[in-house]
Amino acid sequence: MYFSSDEKANVIIGEAAMNLFNAGQEVNVELLIKELQVMASAETDETRLEQLQHARQWLMGFKTIGSRTSGPRTWLAKNFTSDGANPLSADDILFKH
Repeated sequence: MYFSSDEKANVIIGEAAMNLFNAGQEVNVELLIKELQVMASAETDETRLEQLQHARQWLMGFKTIGSRTSGPRTWLAKNFTSDGANPLSADDILFKH
């Protein structure tokens, strides 16, 4: 089975999260990065070391709030109808009586 580098990074991050969870620790970005560093310090396989580094670099983008935004922050400026539903959104549930 073929995994993309992003899928491998997700698996590695999941492994780090499970290590933290099993140790009774909180799972957050900072602790995940530290756990990945611990995992890398015990690793001898060069390919896996590269994958651990890739996962750490990806997580570094989440260290500050809002650092991974990809689009404009217009969600607060949506036009809503008088009943509160956004006519352009398929996510809204509207009950009519």
